[in-house]
Amino acid sequence: MPAYHPAVTAIGKFNWLPQPSAWKQAEAWRARRAAMTADQLSAGDTFTTLFAQANDDKIKGMAKLAGEAAVKRIKLAAKAKFDEIANTKVAGLDDAKVDKSV
Repeated sequence: MPAYHPAVTAIGKFNWLPQPSAWKQAEAWRARRAAMTADQLSAGDTFTTLFAQANDDKIKGMAKLAGEAAVKRIKLAAKAKFDEIANTKVAGLDDAKVDKSV
C-alpha cells in the first residue's frame, strides 16, 4: 500500500481561483502602505503629545515644589524675626524687673 492517496497528488497546485490584476494588486498595496503610514503618523503624534504632557507636568511639579519651599523659607524667616523681637522685649522686661544689686 502506498503511503499517500493517489487522489491527493492528482489535484496538483491550488491556483484555479481568479487572481486580481496586477494594477489592482498594486492599488491594494498602495492603500495598505498609506494606511500603515497614517497609523505611524498618528502614533507619532500621540507619543509627541504624551511626552509634551509629561514635560508640562514635570515643570508644574517643579514650580509647585519651588513655591512651597519659598513659602516655607518666608514662614521660617518671619518666625525667626518674631522670636527675635519677642525675646528682645522679654529680655528688656526682665532687665527692668530684676534687681541685680542683690
